[in-house]
Amino acid sequence: MAQEFDVTFKLLFRHSRGVLTRMLFGEVAEWPNVEQPVVRNQRPDLLARSSNGILRHVEIQTSNDAKIPLRMLDYYVGFHRVLGEHVEQTLLYVGREPLRMDAAFISPSTRHEFKILNLREMDGSALLASDDWADNEWALLTKANPEEVIRVVLAKIQSLSGEDQKQATSTFVILGGILGIEENLKRRLETGMPIDLMENKVIGPMIRKERQEGIAGIIQVLLEKRFGPLPQWAQSRIAAASEAELNTWARHYDEASSLESLLA
Repeated sequence: MAQEFDVTFKLLFRHSRGVLTRMLFGEVAEWPNVEQPVVRNQRPDLLARSSNGILRHVEIQTSNDAKIPLRMLDYYVGFHRVLGEHVEQTLLYVGREPLRMDAAFISPSTRHEFKILNLREMDGSALLASDDWADNEWALLTKANPEEVIRVVLAKIQSLSGEDQKQATSTFVILGGILGIEENLKRRLETGMPIDLMENKVIGPMIRKERQEGIAGIIQVLLEKRFGPLPQWAQSRIAAASEAELNTWARHYDEASSLESLLA
């Protein structure tokens, strides 16, 4: 489930130029693909270079982890080793439990600080009022009234078409999983929209897909953004993949040199 969230978070941020993306990254000019040194073999969640040249790293947590300060230090040192420049760091917390993580690694000889943005403590009004559907969906994880968020997002999904409608439907259900309401959202999608949406050949079947197929759909979207329209053999490979294969591709899609090397 953690891998499913990870892929969804990356998709939402890379799609969006909305309120939350600008809050964390500024105006994004580039999403650098930077590998951490193999001695640690860690992969950061998101790294962006803003239009003013500043590099910003955002790590996303759905649960408390006492080792996060040390991980953030590891990431920082890795970035500095590879890029040779300062990277601003933010931990974005989206979990259900109260935040219990420190915003600094401190030892007798070292102090490394980073920011923490607790999405659960945001009122969510700016996200809900945004024209960006990813912002609207992020509002589900804030203090905003869940019923109001669901109403806004369902209306927004109705106004979308094609790939945006497909992505918004899938990611909203997966975000609901953080709060344990994914089944409720699926029912609302089925009953809270006009019947013609459920008869849609793209959206209707997606709502009824199992979790594994949902991950496959998101991976296909990410690969299309990286490599362009997928050939039939690649689509068939993804559709027939096991959960283990899907998780492997989710971890390595942005470092693969070609579709063939990734899906082999």
